[in-house]
Amino acid sequence: MKALPKASFGTPVQVLDGEIHRYHVRKDGRYIGFTVCCDCSLVHLEEFTPRKGYIKVRVWRDPKRTAEMRKRKRKKK
Repeated sequence: MKALPKASFGTPVQVLDGEIHRYHVRKDGRYIGFTVCCDCSLVHLEEFTPRKGYIKVRVWRDPKRTAEMRKRKRKKK
């Protein structure tokens, strides 16, 4: 199994429907970063790689950061 890519940002970002989100690409054209989906605070490491005419997408679930986000969310209540 191939190793996970290193993310350039340590802070997960929640992408909301209808809002503009900017991706910062690396020198090789890839974007690698963390996102938080929906209300359950599930964190994913995402990799977007441009190809000839399409974008290759790979996503991994990050249980450690998910637990951190959920713990932080419980403290806010």
